[in-house]
Amino acid sequence: MLIFANSNYFHDLLGSFSAGVVILNSQGLCYAANDAATALLGYSAGELADPGLSAAIIARVDAPRRVARFLAAPLKHSRKPEPVGIAYAHPDGSLRRFRLSGSLLLENHKIFGILIEITDVTEIYRLHERERSMLLGIQAVQRERIESLGQFSLAVAHQIRNPLMVVGGFAGRLLRGKAADDPEAEALTMILDGAKRLEAVVQAVSAYARRREPTPALCDPADLATRAFGAAALRTGATARLALTVATGQLLTDASLVTEILTELCANALEALCGPNGPAAGNGVVGLTFAWLDTAVSVTVTDNGPGPDEAVLAFAFDPFATTKAVGVGMGLPMARRRAEDMGGSLTLARGAQGGGLARLVLPAQPTI
Repeated sequence: MLIFANSNYFHDLLGSFSAGVVILNSQGLCYAANDAATALLGYSAGELADPGLSAAIIARVDAPRRVARFLAAPLKHSRKPEPVGIAYAHPDGSLRRFRLSGSLLLENHKIFGILIEITDVTEIYRLHERERSMLLGIQAVQRERIESLGQFSLAVAHQIRNPLMVVGGFAGRLLRGKAADDPEAEALTMILDGAKRLEAVVQAVSAYARRREPTPALCDPADLATRAFGAAALRTGATARLALTVATGQLLTDASLVTEILTELCANALEALCGPNGPAAGNGVVGLTFAWLDTAVSVTVTDNGPGPDEAVLAFAFDPFATTKAVGVGMGLPMARRRAEDMGGSLTLARGAQGGGLARLVLPAQPTI
């Protein structure tokens, strides 16, 4: 092999590779390198072959242990190494990004060395960094825009609330002085009802625009579900059976935010059960299931009602979208906003067996 390694054919073969190629012997010392490798590493072939410089060259790598494991695979364990990516401090002061891949050199089924191919991926890495910076910049602008809109919404809501209180207050005062059969009583009642509805809209906008920072603490999922279902039943006046399944232990999460979200989802399910084509009285069932999804917890809320129409699903989470004659249409949007405040997600779909299926996914870790 040494005769072949010193031949012109061998050196011409090394020179034909566009990538950098370094060949190590069974002791891990370099005995051949092409021009591309010397340019990439910033050392001559003679310097690369100098055992006294090998430690200094490896020290220029950001992860020397990773390189050591890469070299140990063929030299100590007689197996082909897995490709690795490294950062390399070039002697000219620049930082390069390399991908190292290796091939075993065999003679009579015995390893006598390793061929290391060095691919320069610096430009690809820089391109990814630029793309990442652009995406982060876009996300920052979007967050700033959302925060600005939130502040604007809060300011508008505050300005509307003040004259609204005056309108509602005086309408109520005038109404109290009117007899039930007074012609003006009906008009005042309509003004007062409109003021109350507008006040509900203002409150919903204020709550939606205000971000809530989660405060995680250990809590019992069954307790969260029971409290949310009870609050939803009290709010809607509907009755149904709660089918609760908890396939998790205690959760480290914000109990207040989760209960708020589940209350909206349970109320949505109960209202669907009471709607047209819903189950007969006493047969309504709301299912609530907690389960693990890797490093997240999935909470599904189902019902055996008619299920949402596809046309409704398209705008279910749009603010002020509602199918009710009287309603603000902020329940589901508020629930999704709170889920996003917690770093999670909320979706709504038709269940496989009919009915509605809301899925809340929140980042969480199993607790011991």
